[in-house]
Amino acid sequence: MDGGVSALSPFGRGNFNGNMLPAYPMKVLQLYVLHADGEIEPVLFRYEKLVLGGWSGRNKEDVLAHVEELRKLGIPAPSEVPSFFYVGTNLLTSDREIKVLRGKNNGEVEYVLFLDEGKPRYVTVGSDHTDREVERTSFQISKQLYPKIISPVVWDYEEIYDHWDTLILRMYVDGKLSQEASLKSLLRPQDLIKEAGLNEDNAVLFSGSIPWKGGEVVFGWKYRIEMEDPILRRKIYYVYETHELP
Repeated sequence: MDGGVSALSPFGRGNFNGNMLPAYPMKVLQLYVLHADGEIEPVLFRYEKLVLGGWSGRNKEDVLAHVEELRKLGIPAPSEVPSFFYVGTNLLTSDREIKVLRGKNNGEVEYVLFLDEGKPRYVTVGSDHTDREVERTSFQISKQLYPKIISPVVWDYEEIYDHWDTLILRMYVDGKLSQEASLKSLLRPQDLIKEAGLNEDNAVLFSGSIPWKGGEVVFGWKYRIEMEDPILRRKIYYVYETHELP
């Protein structure tokens, strides 16, 4: 006997060691699918990877615009585009309040895919909150420092894929509209998944962000992120605030 037991858990059936840790842990999210007919369906989504896309504009001009926005903050250009960063699955949250360090940190609005064996199952709006000062020296470390915020309300991908490019992302910082663009400015889901190498994974994938209005990155305390579907006349939005640690 090695001291392990076999049991059913939220992770499925698996072997547990003496510390009661699953051998192959998967995170479980409670999501609420808002269907086109207005019905809300609670679902559990299991995933094992959280991946953040970056510099994922569909055309070269948008990518270069984002590079220039960050260059003004002293952040170097990436070594390749698009770029992808694997971060701890524990960073994903729907908290309304996050704690931050003093200095320059902010969110960026993105679309977020929930992948079931590499296939897009659901989509929502999210914010990749990032420390810009640390980003000057390390993209990877800066991405690990802060939570990645999502709305727990999601849409079924099958209901929107045929008018995907009409969806609109927005972010308000302290009440001011700071980012706005349709999804035709970003890589399509199939291309994003392929570039990220997640063709067979259960994962949550952030798309990378859209340009800032006026080409200037905005900092603040309160963030409202939105995804609008003008065809089905509906919107997902989420609001979160940041509070400095003493």
